[in-house]
Amino acid sequence: MTGGRAGGRTGGQAGGRAIASFVAVVLLTAGPAARLSAQDSQFGIRGLGTPGKWESVRARSTGGAFAPFDPFSSLTDAALIDMRRMSGSVTGALSRRTVDIGGTETPLRGTRFPVFVIGGPIGRRLVVGGGFSTYLDRTYGISTSDTIVVRGDTIPVTDAVTSDGAVSDLRVALAARVNRWLTVGGGFHLLTGSTRVVATREFGDTSYRNTTARDQVSYEGEAASVSALLDLTSGLRVSGWFRADSKLRADIRGKTVAENDLPNSYGTALLWRPGAQFALAGSATWRDWTASAPNGHNTFNWTAGAELGSPGTGFRLGARGGQMPFGAGPEAPTEFGVSAGLGKQFSGGRGRIDFGVERLERKGSGLSEHVWTFLLGLTVRP
Repeated sequence: MTGGRAGGRTGGQAGGRAIASFVAVVLLTAGPAARLSAQDSQFGIRGLGTPGKWESVRARSTGGAFAPFDPFSSLTDAALIDMRRMSGSVTGALSRRTVDIGGTETPLRGTRFPVFVIGGPIGRRLVVGGGFSTYLDRTYGISTSDTIVVRGDTIPVTDAVTSDGAVSDLRVALAARVNRWLTVGGGFHLLTGSTRVVATREFGDTSYRNTTARDQVSYEGEAASVSALLDLTSGLRVSGWFRADSKLRADIRGKTVAENDLPNSYGTALLWRPGAQFALAGSATWRDWTASAPNGHNTFNWTAGAELGSPGTGFRLGARGGQMPFGAGPEAPTEFGVSAGLGKQFSGGRGRIDFGVERLERKGSGLSEHVWTFLLGLTVRP
């Protein structure tokens, strides 16, 4: 890529548009980064982004183990059946992370509202619900240094790219109780969102004008999900689910610049409640990201957690582990985390506030990340 000397306005604008289009394609096809400046997760930059966690504060405080059975998590549709009245829940998350790349540590932080669920019964056996969750986080910044040849001269340049935004999952779902031991659910998902991308090229030679380009990349996709809850006994429940996602389309100014396959996912979970004051749960999930990007990986993730005290208001703790879909090396990056939290009801049980904290450790080829996430959730039943 070449640049024009100071005063070359037309060349600078054309170069800016080229940079923006090029950056959008690179981000969707897992282009490498030489140095990280800021982002949600360093592992999302080499693929489509960082997958979100579709879990309420209660479920996330148990390592995600209670999510398949939690009506205020958007993981399974059949779990909506436990909404006995019109209810809504919102989750907020504040993260502080330390990124280590080749021995250089960088502190980062971010604030998200990753899950919102609302729903209620429309009969004795039917519950309808909906809301949104974060499907992919796409906020980060990268910087690379290189040299280019312009009119026979070798000139050092620094290219910086920042992306701010996410892909959201908008869901409409229905849960139906078939009989006293079987509940089924299904949902339709619309993937939407956008990122603001800024690409800047700075020349080491001050006789060349620096170039900046700004563009907005919009995303579209669809998905469908089905799930079932099986009550084997009064204290033992099994969950199973399957979700199929379409392609994720990226558009700039109404023109499609990239399409990427999204994974199918499926999982199973078990909840055991031996008494009114104690519950254990665990889950396993598989997702196929190999077709999404050149460095995509199949992932297996597990969770295990417990809640001590009354359902929804006790002390929670849990652990999770498995792989992340995108990384620099041939092997999938790994993730391990522990979490804890508690809940408190108010207004005679018409509301609940949940607190949680999560510690994650992610490792990949030449990269590592340590994350503290502080969680706050509010559930209201008018």
